[in-house]
Amino acid sequence: MFQGSRRFSPRSRAFTLVELLVVISIIALLIAILIPSLSKARKQAKKVICQTNMRSLSQGAFTYTVEWGVYPPSISNFADSTNGTVRAKRTQGGIDWLGIGDQQQGIPFKEGLPDDPQTGNPKGFTASPKFGVLFPLVKDPKAYLCADDRPGELQPNTVLGGGGNGKFSYTIFSNLGLRSPEKIPSRRQELSGGGRSGPRLGDLLPKRALAAVPLFVEEHPDGINNKSASGHIEGNFNFGTDYVVSRHPPFNKRRGIRPGSSDVSSFEQGVSNIGFADGHVAGIAVNFGFTSSHVRPTSAGGQGYTDDIPYTAEGLLYYYGIEYDVETVDQ
Repeated sequence: MFQGSRRFSPRSRAFTLVELLVVISIIALLIAILIPSLSKARKQAKKVICQTNMRSLSQGAFTYTVEWGVYPPSISNFADSTNGTVRAKRTQGGIDWLGIGDQQQGIPFKEGLPDDPQTGNPKGFTASPKFGVLFPLVKDPKAYLCADDRPGELQPNTVLGGGGNGKFSYTIFSNLGLRSPEKIPSRRQELSGGGRSGPRLGDLLPKRALAAVPLFVEEHPDGINNKSASGHIEGNFNFGTDYVVSRHPPFNKRRGIRPGSSDVSSFEQGVSNIGFADGHVAGIAVNFGFTSSHVRPTSAGGQGYTDDIPYTAEGLLYYYGIEYDVETVDQ
């Protein structure tokens, strides 16, 4: 007599502890491999966004120059003009490329009314950049702020420049605004045979083409976020005290002197973006952390760092063959 077939129920097989540990280890290994690559890709993406922003500003400035025959104005152009009526406009907001008037010394930063560029200190900060002369051409306030900018409390002496003001990351060379392209002053060629008093100078260098005239830089937050009574938030890149921030890849380890310190140390130096008068943008490795006397070649009385590109306003213009000390504007 057939007693029926034995019934077998399928049994689910669970993972053993060893198998779970192996899977977890593999996942952890993959994460450890991927995170640096993702971080690098994120930094590269921010660099590209920053370059795109600067390209928008540079192309807007190019259009402005074609239309008006001069580069967009900075606050210093109004202050240094030989025309007293124009000079008096320095503290007015809404007349320069960014729409921010100069911060008055002795008076700390204060907010202004959102739709009134004549309020606050500096005047126009809250209203910026929509009242700036370039905004009708750029039409996007996000183009004024680098994707790698970190708003918040100012963090001085940092290569990456923590503590931006949340409004803008880029500034314009103060002594190039309101100049026509043919009136950009070239510096004199340096000849061998200079002495302690400086280099032996030759003829003026050829006039700079648009592609060789830097207009916009990524300024360090030390210059764009100084809200103290002695500070300035004005969108200018001037003198040998303003300097660029180097926060984009590729990074290279180098020795240098951090701003505000006399100690020579080792740190990672990145790339800073520069927007040129013809609308193109270039990322350069800057000479971050040396005084302006260090960024010039030995023939100019510097310390011989000829392979480095200078990081200050004066040094950058010197590097591109432009005379920095001429700031008056023909009216």
